[in-house]
Amino acid sequence: MKYLIVITSIVLSLNGFGQAEDQNFTLSESTIIWQKVYETEKTKDELINYFKESGLFWTTETKGDQLIGKLKHQKIDPDKTGVAGVPPIVNKTDYKALVIIDLKEKKYRVTMQNIVLIGDGEVLKKGEEQSFETTYLNKELTAYRPFFLKKPSEVYNITFNTLFEIEVKAKDEW
Repeated sequence: MKYLIVITSIVLSLNGFGQAEDQNFTLSESTIIWQKVYETEKTKDELINYFKESGLFWTTETKGDQLIGKLKHQKIDPDKTGVAGVPPIVNKTDYKALVIIDLKEKKYRVTMQNIVLIGDGEVLKKGEEQSFETTYLNKELTAYRPFFLKKPSEVYNITFNTLFEIEVKAKDEW
């Protein structure tokens, strides 16, 4: 019976910690990274042009099979995420990040790191910057704060995915 309780406890704790990874977030060396792989019909050059012309970035740089860009300030759109009951800091701050897009034929991988929240005057002072890690990790920067795993990770995942997923236009069929 003792072993059953121990095993159940381990499984439940792993499930709780793994939740953010299910939302494409990983915690590595006190840093939160969001990463997702997308399938596409575009070539590497078409992907580079698409993202350079997207208006998402302040600056971009191409290095081999990577496009590196500084993401402009973005907002969470609560109507698009459809997630209710999120902490005010999620919907009332902008965010920016360093984005690395790894390119391969027929796929690309987006990695967001150095994610920073930017205040609009309601939760954080206007223009104040606060790292994702300060907001969503414990004091030791070793684990997610429990509230992040509930709704904020879902909201950010939906929002980030919407930014980088290239919609496929339906072919006109007769």
